Amino acid sequence: MGIDGWLERIEAGAIATAVSVNEAAWRDTWTTHDVHHLDPVSMAFVGGALADRLAWVFHAGYQAMMRRTFPFCPADGWTSYLVAEDRSGEYPAAVLEKAGEGKRLSGCKSWVAASDHVDFLVVRAAFEDHHEYALVGRGTRGVHLSSRESPSFLPDLSQGFATFENVLVGEKQVFSRGDLSGHFSGEEPYHVLLALCAHIAAQTLKHGGPLTAEIVAPIRMAREMAEKDLSAHQFMKSLVRLDRATTRAASQFGQYIESENKELFLRWHRDKRLVEMFTRGLEQGANGV
Repeated sequence: MGIDGWLERIEAGAIATAVSVNEAAWRDTWTTHDVHHLDPVSMAFVGGALADRLAWVFHAGYQAMMRRTFPFCPADGWTSYLVAEDRSGEYPAAVLEKAGEGKRLSGCKSWVAASDHVDFLVVRAAFEDHHEYALVGRGTRGVHLSSRESPSFLPDLSQGFATFENVLVGEKQVFSRGDLSGHFSGEEPYHVLLALCAHIAAQTLKHGGPLTAEIVAPIRMAREMAEKDLSAHQFMKSLVRLDRATTRAASQFGQYIESENKELFLRWHRDKRLVEMFTRGLEQGANGV
């Protein structure tokens, strides 16, 4: 089903926001609605519509990005991409070394999304003179995850650290840049913005409001981007327009929800940095493409 079909289901009440007071509840919502078996575009849109707060909006788009960017990710469970590393020198960077017929992963990563409930990790690690991507399960021997006590941004989402101690990775679980999406740098903003658009539409309808032209416009843009075979240049330029249109829709939604649902508005106001999370990078990236 395409974006228009999902939007019709939201309008008909067949898909409605689900109350998910914590990450465990969000996990139950995700599983109950079988979101993990949808294609990436549908996953972002449906997940965003189900989300009752911006932490889950981000995570819905993030999971869709994982499925699109890393097509080798398992269909069941949640996956996180581990790329950030400590810059102080206190914790060693992640590296891969040859080990028999596979490789050995060691080192640390400084940010893991949904660290309390993530099932699989895609770890970017140095190997000889380039980087490769290792897929490991959280229960694999030598994998250690911990979570921050109080994340400053999207605090409902657990966010943590990872340490790898001589983790053996089979050769079939190690991938190169050529195995990833051709629009690598744009997949996260695209899918998170799409999830945000769906969230705004679903919450507006839930509170009896109309789907205005400002709310529908970015949804239509996202649909066109999904349907067209865009070059890297076209994709990034389109992302800038999608980001601007989504920001306008979010501004209108914030004003509307302030008078309709104080609790939702306070959460929205606390986490609304998500709305412009990608703006600066997209503007700079588009100008440099």
